[in-house]
Amino acid sequence: MTTCEEIKKLREKDEFENLTYELKSSKILKENNWKDKIAKEIVSFANKNGGKIIIGLQNDGTFDGEKDYDIDKLKGDIDNIIQGKISPIMNYNFEFLKCEGGDLSIITVEKKKDIPYAYIVKREGVEIKSRIYYIRTPHGRRLVTDSQLEYLFSEKKGIKIQSPKETKPDIKLIKEYLDMIKTLQFTPKNLIPILNRIHNQFVKISHKEDFTDNELDTFINYVEIVNNEILNKNNDIKKIILGTIRLFVLKPKFLEIIKSENYHNFKKLYESGYNNNEITLILYTCGYFKRISTEIYKAIDQKDTDLLDIYINLLVSTKIEENKYNIIKNLRIKIENLRFDIDVNLINKIESTISCLESYQ
Repeated sequence: MTTCEEIKKLREKDEFENLTYELKSSKILKENNWKDKIAKEIVSFANKNGGKIIIGLQNDGTFDGEKDYDIDKLKGDIDNIIQGKISPIMNYNFEFLKCEGGDLSIITVEKKKDIPYAYIVKREGVEIKSRIYYIRTPHGRRLVTDSQLEYLFSEKKGIKIQSPKETKPDIKLIKEYLDMIKTLQFTPKNLIPILNRIHNQFVKISHKEDFTDNELDTFINYVEIVNNEILNKNNDIKKIILGTIRLFVLKPKFLEIIKSENYHNFKKLYESGYNNNEITLILYTCGYFKRISTEIYKAIDQKDTDLLDIYINLLVSTKIEENKYNIIKNLRIKIENLRFDIDVNLINKIESTISCLESYQ
């Protein structure tokens, strides 16, 4: 049960919003999409440690004052959100609190006990066609990454996942394998397991915040040796190399190395028609794409849903530097020009993208 004393202590802190609390002015209830915003916050708390959404407190901890909304209607709306916008249905608690500074409505969310919760983007009847997963961080809600989602589902099964930080990379092993690749001729069948072993060691390095000179030198050696293999006809070899380099492309020290050693071949590979999430992210980070939104619009016009998936994944998984409101506006225009009877899958993907972009508000 929440008390006014708890609220008082919260307001005395330097940071009001954290892993446990989300403050919302009651003005949010007048917004058209307030139910979607609240649903996403509920999901994010449930997928972390649980928490409380407090309606009636502004971001700076200031009270809105006396409520100007129907409390019974709000209770019903929250219940409809839980029933219709979140999967699976969860337990929650709703409280109304009259404190000295003003009235508060509080939604208390428990931590998930089973599979992770999802925000429902689109339904067709009772069938859920599209869903998005969120998780709470110290800076608010965030989209769940693939690795986080794997972990959230594994918790249900009682699987203990060892953190990559718990084991040290074997630099010596990487160097031995790189010397072998440099001096010996391998068939694709024999080269693939070696590249996979190298990749596994680089995964351990990629999770670090600080890198030794030895690790940087080893990475330079790697990108120099595998550079010609980027254009290898064997797709498995290309995927492993792309996957390894993708681990470091968002790290400034490594990005400069990648630009210097591999950019030309990545560009050549992409322009030959080869495309996946890894090479798109690498080229985007290297500055190949001026605007990723332009590529999304092209994919929509071509009705290429596979290519659209790649660009959308890039757009929502990296820092958005473009004007998201313009992107949302243009995507809605694209939907208007499509036919709902034959372009339903494409429309669903676009609507899901719009929802992801709106979640950054």
